[in-house]
Amino acid sequence: MKHFMSLIALVVAVTAGAQGTSIYEYPWNPDSNNDTYIGSEDLMGLLSTYGTQFGLPPEPCDYDGTPLEELVIGITDGSIVLDSMFIEYELEDVSTYYILGCPDPVTDTLIFSNSMMLDNFSEQSSSWDFTGSDSYGEFFRFRFNYNTSSGTYYWSWENYALLHLGFNNDGFFATHVASSSAVSIPFPDEWYFDDDGIHIESGWDGGDWVFYANYLHILPYWHYAE
Repeated sequence: MKHFMSLIALVVAVTAGAQGTSIYEYPWNPDSNNDTYIGSEDLMGLLSTYGTQFGLPPEPCDYDGTPLEELVIGITDGSIVLDSMFIEYELEDVSTYYILGCPDPVTDTLIFSNSMMLDNFSEQSSSWDFTGSDSYGEFFRFRFNYNTSSGTYYWSWENYALLHLGFNNDGFFATHVASSSAVSIPFPDEWYFDDDGIHIESGWDGGDWVFYANYLHILPYWHYAE
């Protein structure tokens, strides 16, 4: 009780020395009714919490993630070091177009294969990515994005071979960039990690070049941080 009464006296002394009518923000607000005075109503609010614990940290998360979730979260928090990443894919698309001055449509089917070994890792405030050059010497980016405010995650890609080789301009594979739908944990069943690498087999639409993949292999090379 001695320490409690000392705390009350300290609160009153601090308040008496304050000037003006501003309401100050404290880790705990002694002016519970926000009338700029520490009165009996405020003391009753304090007494109602006397003897309880204050400022406890949040409970630790005991969620056991999938192998893919453990991999990408480990890369994000630094417990896993991503050394390099091998990616290969085959795309197939059908485009119908008209030749200038001809009334008859022309339909073409295009199959395009590519591969790359990415070895340039970088990390931003809400993402990490691997970049490098593909077998055509074009820039390629693979990125994992996360939003701690909404608890969502998604993948994004930049595939400049599709742009610079003219496929997008000819009506194939939509655009050279792609972003999956944003999801929360647990990841969809179609997002998983096994001995064959990372599989992302859902979350794309016709505006994403990944949508046209006959196959997409993503093989990370990594080790645990020391």
